[in-house]
Amino acid sequence: MKKKLILLLVALLAVGALTAAVIFLNKTDTAESEEEETTTATVNESRLLYDKDPKKIQSIEITNSTGSFAVKKYAEDAWLVEGFESIIHDTSLISGLLDSCATLTASQTAAEKAEDLSVYGLDAPRATVVTTFEDGSVRTLEVGKETPKATLTYARSDGGDAVIVVDTSSVEQYLESKFYFLQKTVYTLRQPKDENDKTDYSKIDKITIERKDLDYPVVLEYDVRQDDDTIVSGNSSTHVLTSPVRLDLDPDPAYNIINGIFGLTADEVAIVAPSEESLEQYGLLDPACRVTWEIAGESVTVSFGNEYKDSEGVMQGYFGTADGFDEIFVFGKNNVPWMDFKLEKISMPLITTNYIYTVNSFDIKVPDKEYSFSLSGGQDEFAVRCETTGEDMDADLFKGFYQYFLKAPAEEIYLTPDEAQPLVTVTVKTDTLTDTVEFIDTGDRMCDIRLNGKTSFRCRKTYVSRLIENLDRLFAGEEPLTTW
Repeated sequence: MKKKLILLLVALLAVGALTAAVIFLNKTDTAESEEEETTTATVNESRLLYDKDPKKIQSIEITNSTGSFAVKKYAEDAWLVEGFESIIHDTSLISGLLDSCATLTASQTAAEKAEDLSVYGLDAPRATVVTTFEDGSVRTLEVGKETPKATLTYARSDGGDAVIVVDTSSVEQYLESKFYFLQKTVYTLRQPKDENDKTDYSKIDKITIERKDLDYPVVLEYDVRQDDDTIVSGNSSTHVLTSPVRLDLDPDPAYNIINGIFGLTADEVAIVAPSEESLEQYGLLDPACRVTWEIAGESVTVSFGNEYKDSEGVMQGYFGTADGFDEIFVFGKNNVPWMDFKLEKISMPLITTNYIYTVNSFDIKVPDKEYSFSLSGGQDEFAVRCETTGEDMDADLFKGFYQYFLKAPAEEIYLTPDEAQPLVTVTVKTDTLTDTVEFIDTGDRMCDIRLNGKTSFRCRKTYVSRLIENLDRLFAGEEPLTTW
């Protein structure tokens, strides 16, 4: 009995071992089978399918969701979108298209013989590109959907059975419309004609901004004081506001208003060769904003019309036109600072910025008092004399008083003429200019400010009252009060 039990146990162990061996072999076979299937499905081997000379391309026909169009060779080194022969093209995009069409590299082979093209988005390709070369050879590429790895895309070449994988970046342009290949940068910095050309093509002489919501043109002009080493100016910007009033500019917020023309690029082209009806439809017959730059003897104007809204009704930019282009563009709102800027945001709040060491005389007239001061000695031996009283003034106290005067704030640009008699009049003279600032009490806790005879600003009356008080403190030998 004991012997039979031992034989039974041995038999059971043998069966268990045999079962385990079978299971192990089945798992090994399954793994090898899956590995073989995966290897067959995708061959991770980059292959150059063809490489031809892009300059030998005769035509490229592209069909995608935007329609069908052709890019044809019209002359040596001149390929243009058919129908847009008179329109400026983006030569870098055309060159990139030619390079892509002349060469095809498969990063991988997804299937040597695909049975179901819909798996790869090739039953209805997103784009079909037919490239014809001068030797009569033709290459066709169909663009399918992206692989799970977004940087790669399924494609098929020349209608073959194999589905290949290509770099997405090499086929993205095939999905664009014909407008994509047109020039969208409306102005670039000109380069010297030759080594003898010393013209500064980055120097903008004048910018004129006309807006329908403003009753006056906004004019910014190059500040010639920048070129004169003998003039000390408080203006940190390259330009100065000259209309509707004269003010120095805050360099940071004013920078794009001045220089935004350089490299100004539209997001897209909306219409080519627009009719008068189209220009009116997009608000460009009578534009909301027109900006003209004068640069090195050349003038360029860009106009902006109606707002451009996306499919969800969100404003994304403005329709516009530019000199030299027979198109209506769409400019992104971040590229169009001229449409809604405020003068107060781009200009300095100081009405006058004459450096004290350049001032020759300072005259001030307040109610019942009038004084004339002469300034001399420059920075090293600065001295002030009151010519009215014949006394020498404390130079440091006068500097403090003058500094307070320079803080006269342009709190509001105000252009309505005011012919009333001023409460306070200040006249500052240097070797090169004279500034007269008049403060007119308007009875509403505000003062109108006339700068050189033109009503230009408003400020709080408390500033003017403090100015009168500080004049008394100057003669009393006291420090000026700096708040109001």
